Amino acid sequence: MQWLGGADEATVAQAAELELERLDALLSNYREDSVLEHVNAARTIDPIEVPAELVTLLEIASDVHAASGGCFDPTVRPLVRAWGFDGDTPSIPSEVTVADARARVGFEKLSIVDATHLRKTVPGVEIDMASIGQGYTAERLASLLETHGSTAYLAEIGGEIVARGLKADGTRWRVGVENPVDGAGAGPTLRIPADARAAVITSGSYRQFVTAGSRRLGHVFDPRSGQPVEHSLLSATVVGRDAATAAAWATALLCLGPGDSAVSAERNGIAALLWMVGGAAPEATNAFDNEWRALLAADDAP
Repeated sequence: MQWLGGADEATVAQAAELELERLDALLSNYREDSVLEHVNAARTIDPIEVPAELVTLLEIASDVHAASGGCFDPTVRPLVRAWGFDGDTPSIPSEVTVADARARVGFEKLSIVDATHLRKTVPGVEIDMASIGQGYTAERLASLLETHGSTAYLAEIGGEIVARGLKADGTRWRVGVENPVDGAGAGPTLRIPADARAAVITSGSYRQFVTAGSRRLGHVFDPRSGQPVEHSLLSATVVGRDAATAAAWATALLCLGPGDSAVSAERNGIAALLWMVGGAAPEATNAFDNEWRALLAADDAP
């Protein structure tokens, strides 16, 4: 986290530490005492009381789920566990294991009752907020910096970035888009506009994977099939004002794959860079060209 102006470093650092702990206690799938894991452990179809913040994030997820034809779905947790992507040794599960996991996956099995309650229609439904959580956390840190008086900052969690303003030397923050094509060199650099907050979120299937013969199966799932995505779209970078929404769409586009991802992005006005196997550069959606093309200005641009 980098910033200019506002409160002193010690004050901001302490506030950021407290906020990170709060969000971890809300959204983590890796601590039994988190709110999310309490929801996952509740084998009931009765309403479950949760913080309004979690409901708000699930409303974003619901919107992207509907707009992507079901390709974005935070109830994929049973599939993540079945394939071992919640640990260090992913492996290919049996058909029986996948079938059991799929029976507990589907956003239609989870309903938002009101601003502070959820209900499962299948008790074994489990939620995984990893695809939204890091982007949302970066956004919360950006808001924290603004609360403490900064209007020039770069907040980053796990490579997901929210930035605003100019650096101390008067130039814009630069965010590199990783080239997922092996041996193809560096990707483009995006320059954050100085006058407004922007989120840059990338979802890719090329880092976490399990091999099956000559096949390489990534950690992003198509919840409609219960299988990891396996197609020629390697990564999707979404640029937008809201990091949680951008994060959900990055995952949805990667799930949809080539062709369908471009169609869905155009239909929903999503500014994205889509990188295909063998591509020398990412393909930009119309929304990216219309609103964010200036981010790809020449290297000597301020």
